[in-house]
Amino acid sequence: MQQLQQGVTLQNGKYAIVRVLGQGGFGITYLAKQTTLNRKVAIKEFFMNSLCTRKDSTIVSVTETVEQAEIVERYMKKFIKEAQILARFDNPNIVHVQDVFKENETWYYVMDYVDGRSLESIIREKGHLSEGESLDYIGKVADALKYIHGYNVNHLDIKPSNIMVRSRDNEPILIDFGISKQYDEKKNETSTTPPGISDGYSPLEQYRPGGISTFSPQADIYALGATLYKMVTGKNPPNASDILNDGIPKVENVSNMIMTAIDKTMQPRKNDRITTIEKFLTLIKKEENTSIQKPNKKDTQPFKILQSHIGFATDKEEIVKSIVRNMIPVIGGHFIMGDKYEHDTFNDNGKPTHRVFVSSFSISRYLISQKDWYAIMGNNPSKFIGLNHPVEQISWEDCQTFVKRLNEMTKIKFRLPTEAEWEYAARGGNKSNGYIYAGSNDINQVAWFEDNSNNHTHNIAQKQPNELGLYDMTGNVYEWVKDRYAKYSAWPKVNPSGPNSFMGVGRVARGGSFCDYSRICIIPFRFDLNEISFGSNIGLRLASSIYF
Repeated sequence: MQQLQQGVTLQNGKYAIVRVLGQGGFGITYLAKQTTLNRKVAIKEFFMNSLCTRKDSTIVSVTETVEQAEIVERYMKKFIKEAQILARFDNPNIVHVQDVFKENETWYYVMDYVDGRSLESIIREKGHLSEGESLDYIGKVADALKYIHGYNVNHLDIKPSNIMVRSRDNEPILIDFGISKQYDEKKNETSTTPPGISDGYSPLEQYRPGGISTFSPQADIYALGATLYKMVTGKNPPNASDILNDGIPKVENVSNMIMTAIDKTMQPRKNDRITTIEKFLTLIKKEENTSIQKPNKKDTQPFKILQSHIGFATDKEEIVKSIVRNMIPVIGGHFIMGDKYEHDTFNDNGKPTHRVFVSSFSISRYLISQKDWYAIMGNNPSKFIGLNHPVEQISWEDCQTFVKRLNEMTKIKFRLPTEAEWEYAARGGNKSNGYIYAGSNDINQVAWFEDNSNNHTHNIAQKQPNELGLYDMTGNVYEWVKDRYAKYSAWPKVNPSGPNSFMGVGRVARGGSFCDYSRICIIPFRFDLNEISFGSNIGLRLASSIYF
């Protein structure tokens, strides 16, 4: 028997083993209960399965030869060092170590338990991920790598199976620093244990003795590109030696921007690769940036229900009336939908060809605020708490529940705007001046975005409105729309509302957000999300076919 059994306790009953989460060549990871706080934790035990055995159901012993004992001792020191490295990190996308201790003649460290699934499992289930999902995940993992590289640490085992996606907020969490290396101030390695190899994800230099003896981000950058390749294709990336001989395979139905990022990260020769995570982030943010959230610890607030001055019957009645009063009539018309960011809408001359006609409708002057949401739903799921901040951390399905309840109260048929209605209104409708953003060519005039938001939402209507008097259609939070995501039609359409359920995949969100670059906040940018996805920069705006 190699594994600790259910019910075994550690640290005098402080931790109780629940079950095994996984086992590798150097350790066993358990789900455990921290009994004093009644919460789940993950505990990793040092256990070299080729050289260690267990006696009396708990004690770990080593095969009794001097050479084997020295090997175990060397890797045990690396295990302790791994725990110490992780304990130093304070990053929302890196698993955090809470405790380290020796027991049962071996060592353990205690981590936050990530309740979710591996990215590998998600890709296997879906076949491959959309570009939006892929860029969201890879951007956050890249940010985490940028953080650890600041400590002269290389992870050296980036791959989808070492990225957990947390169920409650869809955040990718980087795990398993088992073969990571720490380097000193002169960028020389501080241990000489050989690195592990992951076929398809490890660069050529990682295969060579001494190939990563000095610090360089480029080994992790290669693995980052290989992980992106796996996400968008669903296929295992080719080995570095195959790329050296045959080049990187051309990927069909993937944007040039994604393909460029893969090409510049997966070069088999280290000197041909981009050199920093910053350059990788620039590559994936030149034309598109679908990062749902860039967490900043100092800006976070606890998940809670907003409770001050709202929720009483008189307040609720007034809030509902204000929602109705602030519906803006939009005279119907036609426009060209999309631009160069939607490459599939081009004809041979490079001009967008998706001409759309929309009937008159009404749309909210403002985003739905947290006080609006609380009045209708009786809760506030938002991360950045404020009465007049936009509600966020709501899924497309949550929006349907909100609309249903509001319609029951008002007897008015509110709904989410169609994607065509949203873009037509954002462009200014029949009053459009052809701006890049909703209301201006200067994004600072109309939007909270990455450069000016301090990484959090802001009160609604603090920036100038667009031509129709609509606020925050650029920035602050993305806005769910009705449609499923699909390629635009090459033919003119009247009141399009997206494909049928059997054709579309996720739903569309529009408008950019507080944590997006200006290039992402342009009016035509589209984002593909699962109906149950949510993030701290996704909210909603109402529409109605009634011409108020």
